[in-house]
Amino acid sequence: MKHVVIVRPKVGFGLGGAETHAGMIALKLLERGYKVSVLAQEISFPKEILGEINFLQVKKRGRGSLLKYLFFLKEANRVLESLKKDYLLLSPFRFPKADLLILCDPLFKFWLKQRPLPRIIKEISNLGIRARVFLKHEELCLRSAKRIIALFSPTVELLENLYPEVVHKVAVCHMGIDHKRFNPELKKQKNALREKYRLDPKDFIILFVGNEPRRKGLSLLLEVFPKLPENVKLLIAGIQGKSQKRIVYLGKVQNIEEFYALSDLVVLPSLYDPGALTTLEALASGTPIITSVFDGAKEFIKEGVNGWITTLEKEDLLQKMHLAMKTKISEEACSQSISHLTWDSYVDCLVSQMEGL
Repeated sequence: MKHVVIVRPKVGFGLGGAETHAGMIALKLLERGYKVSVLAQEISFPKEILGEINFLQVKKRGRGSLLKYLFFLKEANRVLESLKKDYLLLSPFRFPKADLLILCDPLFKFWLKQRPLPRIIKEISNLGIRARVFLKHEELCLRSAKRIIALFSPTVELLENLYPEVVHKVAVCHMGIDHKRFNPELKKQKNALREKYRLDPKDFIILFVGNEPRRKGLSLLLEVFPKLPENVKLLIAGIQGKSQKRIVYLGKVQNIEEFYALSDLVVLPSLYDPGALTTLEALASGTPIITSVFDGAKEFIKEGVNGWITTLEKEDLLQKMHLAMKTKISEEACSQSISHLTWDSYVDCLVSQMEGL
């Protein structure tokens, strides 16, 4: 079967990490001769690609994450019912009855445990309608999928603990990275890039990248950052904020590869991430990273070689940052550690899993 329908509310470039992920799947399947339909509310592709994609538009309805989700499911299923069933349904999203379900969003059952809320408030919230509906649908999606794709090995371990009944359907397809865009060659322009953005070449620059600051652990980073030396500066990409002398909010950044290149270290103390794209982008760019024990991409971190893994304890994170400041890390060691992770190899793995469905 050579017709694939990709389903997610937003698909394409410049919309977010998971949305870009879905967009790359669409592009690579087109290259392999597949007919690709995208079932979404919004898409963002280059003009030359738009003509090749069949856009099955879903109306936007509802307010709040729960109602938006339920209305999307309803409208998307209505569109699917109008199609001739000659396609494979590929879902990098929580969508029931997918042929191939890709776990690029956090497992809600685990995130309920990880949320940074006071214990009593968390317990009450976890019993609420929103939590119960999302949990019900997450279980339905996992049970009804013909096959499930984990982007990194730690997700399989989570499933073994949370949903052991579905593990027999799970395969790991390591997510890819664009090595043309993210590579250590840009490091040669490090000083020029710092001059471009009016940053002192003598400073030690830490970069944080993420548009979900609560889940990505920004508050923890900001809490320990004042304990670092005065020559350490922090750049925060992805969100707006009030900049200070040593902390600069960049907002949304289109040319994020330049900031990886001019930085000395990337820090991502994420409370939970199935596989942080930031971790891969940093390493591909030749920049060491401190990520958390709850980042699926941690499986590619060799401590002291291309980065460190923090337990998210304040003292541990601070110790790892101090260690990073005095440890010489090879740019080549960082990039080579994930040089085999490409979008082509990733989609080849997806195609192999689709065969026989």
